[in-house]
Amino acid sequence: MKICYWDDETKSQKEREMTAAELAQWEIDIAAAAVPVVPASVPMLNARLALIAAGHMAAVKTYVDTMPGAGGEQARAYLEYAQTVRRDHPLVEGIRQVLQLTPADIDTLFITAVTID
Repeated sequence: MKICYWDDETKSQKEREMTAAELAQWEIDIAAAAVPVVPASVPMLNARLALIAAGHMAAVKTYVDTMPGAGGEQARAYLEYAQTVRRDHPLVEGIRQVLQLTPADIDTLFITAVTID
């Protein structure tokens, strides 16, 4: 692979082969750019649409609807009225456990949710 650079001495653009270290760093940079960033929060509508697309929304509603006491009321209010959902919210962790999803599965749902237009 070649690198283009400006040669001040000749006042022209030149090319040279990448060194092994430059090539290794380039490969690391490309791989890092390809890794999607998990958003800290997403709009609740997007989260719900991602859950629907993944086939999880019915199970989430059942879980939240059967939660007892004030915690259940809060969870239902959060699911129904929150503008956004945070990745680190305790309800997200509870849903993850009940649905037997991995943290990576939740990350994927958040990544999917942020792409929904």
